[in-house]
Amino acid sequence: MTTKTISPMQTLYAKLQTLGFPKTTVKNLLPEWWSDDIAKTPAGFQEASLILSKYLSIRYSSLVGDAEPSFIFPSHKFKHARNIQEKDLSKAVALSSLAGRLTLEAYEANVLNLKEISAKNIRETLLARNVPWVDFNTLLDYCWEIGIPVIFIKNLPSPKMQGLALQLHGKPVIILTSNHQHGYLVFQLAQELGQIVSGHVTNEEWVIDKTITEANDDNQEVAANQFALEILTGKSDAAYRSEYRLYPNTLAASALSVGRENKIDPMHIVLNYGYTNNCMSIASAACKSLAKSLNIRESDSDIAKSTFMQYVDVDSLDDEKALRHLIGM
Repeated sequence: MTTKTISPMQTLYAKLQTLGFPKTTVKNLLPEWWSDDIAKTPAGFQEASLILSKYLSIRYSSLVGDAEPSFIFPSHKFKHARNIQEKDLSKAVALSSLAGRLTLEAYEANVLNLKEISAKNIRETLLARNVPWVDFNTLLDYCWEIGIPVIFIKNLPSPKMQGLALQLHGKPVIILTSNHQHGYLVFQLAQELGQIVSGHVTNEEWVIDKTITEANDDNQEVAANQFALEILTGKSDAAYRSEYRLYPNTLAASALSVGRENKIDPMHIVLNYGYTNNCMSIASAACKSLAKSLNIRESDSDIAKSTFMQYVDVDSLDDEKALRHLIGM
């Protein structure tokens, strides 16, 4: 009779599985040079535990000892919408924190004094660049320019949040994850920017948004939503309605006309209309129609990823593989 020996890495993989990280996910994060055989020595096992505790925000002692593995984030207090269980999002938050930390290592930029800017100021600054309206591309570039990296993370475990505003060692970071092709990310980005500029985010307090909509009764969420609306429309209470129900093509055409006249992204107008009138399926279809009319070929996530690569020297990182996996590049 033979006894099967469990390797040290199998022990680590099993512990990580209990936190929701399957072996395939862990292997995608480990450095290119890593081999599981390294962990067969005590020093190698310690190195593996150190790497994984750092990558996944897990307490190191809980990986090498007999205790149950547990998360330890740079900040321990989270503000989030009602009905959100923090523990359910821990995996996604841990990987988002990793993406933020790696990005900041490869992105050298000073953060603008955020106390000096307002939603009105941001809108005026961007419209002065001779753009027709504040769209996702325009606001995205602005965030990077003032020292706030915006990371679209493709590979996150479920459940995941739509947005996360965090701060690492005094530097803010915005995480976006929504897979909608067009229109949705501009409001989500503006709202997360509002969380940061309004002072809701510190090293000790992050903002996790499982779902980002324009309807929320939490005071800080209301303030962030108003901030976002003012950037995009010039009014903190903008809500679009019509005398009669509009259908996708008509809604798209109307939004384009109103958008051009008032310098408001028509994508935002149709989605705002959808939230206001409880007809998001019509609004989503109108977004597709607008994308064709405006000849928009890149999805918002593609724009986010290509902009990311313009500002971040990913090749300079020892952890390049992990970051590329998370952002899907």
